[in-house]
Amino acid sequence: MNTYTQEEIPVRPITVCNDGPTMNIVRYITPLLWSIFDQATNCRRFQNGSIDVIHGIEKYAQMGHLKPGTLFVTFNMDDLTTSFLHDQTMSTLQRLLIEQLQDKTIDGLTIDIILQLVHLVLKNQFCVYNNGLYQQIHGGASGLPLTMLLTYVNLFYGQDSELMKTIKEKDEFFGRYREQAILTWHGSKDEFCTLIKKSIHVEHTRHLVTMSIGSTVHFHDIEISHNNNDVLESKVYYDPNIDTLPNVSDEPMENKSKQLYAVLYRAVRCCSNVMKFHHERRHIQLGFLAHGSTSEFIQSGIEHFFLEFGLSKGSFSCLLNEDEYRQLRQRIIQVTELQMELKQKHEQQNQHTLFISCPKSIDHKQLADYKKRIIEWWKKYYGNEPQTKHIQIKWVESTSKNLTNCDILVNKRPPIHLLTLSKNEKE
Repeated sequence: MNTYTQEEIPVRPITVCNDGPTMNIVRYITPLLWSIFDQATNCRRFQNGSIDVIHGIEKYAQMGHLKPGTLFVTFNMDDLTTSFLHDQTMSTLQRLLIEQLQDKTIDGLTIDIILQLVHLVLKNQFCVYNNGLYQQIHGGASGLPLTMLLTYVNLFYGQDSELMKTIKEKDEFFGRYREQAILTWHGSKDEFCTLIKKSIHVEHTRHLVTMSIGSTVHFHDIEISHNNNDVLESKVYYDPNIDTLPNVSDEPMENKSKQLYAVLYRAVRCCSNVMKFHHERRHIQLGFLAHGSTSEFIQSGIEHFFLEFGLSKGSFSCLLNEDEYRQLRQRIIQVTELQMELKQKHEQQNQHTLFISCPKSIDHKQLADYKKRIIEWWKKYYGNEPQTKHIQIKWVESTSKNLTNCDILVNKRPPIHLLTLSKNEKE
């Protein structure tokens, strides 16, 4: 379906699913399927964004795996997420489950049940537009966690698993963040392109994926390179068609202080050496000056940032040297790793927690009685089951605040280029 605005600007409609009737099924089975896929492909999930890729590849290099001449390969699957063929993907998923689940079950679910649940979700993607009911018959809805999983399964475990077999045998680095994947390749560009054509021989799939290969690639908002001297380098990446300066919003001064801290923190994590950091620091300063911040405000923010991570005041008046920057970056990486550990522990705790909303408009006695009956019911029917006896109940206070459309759709709108038709589709 093509849609045209009054200005005759072609757009591509995207179905967004935030809380559809099948969402609870999706939330349950998607983590299980990701665990199977990651185990089958040695794929790493970058939980905290694309910056984690840098630290992951740096550790990969420190272990001696990054050899001279190593290339990087990135995949962008924006178009494939909304267009993968359901039957083809279901067949691939079935093969993945059969090959990876030796006892044919996971978390009490058989392969047949998993496939039925996925099929149920895919066949019930509907939306209403201009009083018409439409069904999405290709791809998945944006915002639906299962969509990205099926996209990865379709591409990397697709018609021929030779690609993944080769990557595992060669011990290549393979990771993912949202709709983009990155891997290393110890071989020639021609060898990889031949392997891709053999592995992804369905024309429909191959034409919906953007692949980039070389000694320098960008992955989301970072650029990674492996130069001729066998040195791994990285920095912040700006899309020349979109970005000119760091994204600085017209926020109150307090929020701008937090924003300055955040972009400096990101710059240190991204920039592999002090020269790249100095370049990005100048870029940041220009961005804040262009949005009305004073030089004094910017300099004060930078000084507070340096002080927090143990740099002496003598470093503020001049550019950092390589040793000072290395110490700064190491401290920030350590803080980040600690935060990741705490986040993982919190997620593990939540896996064994059942969150139940408390009803509104009842007094304390009624609320206490409600909680007591729920707990008694849970213990009676689920308290001794192997899969549920370790689950704890946590009560969530209901809110009377009504969410606006902006709140509901926050961070769910697809990228703008996804909403714009290509030249071929306009015709």
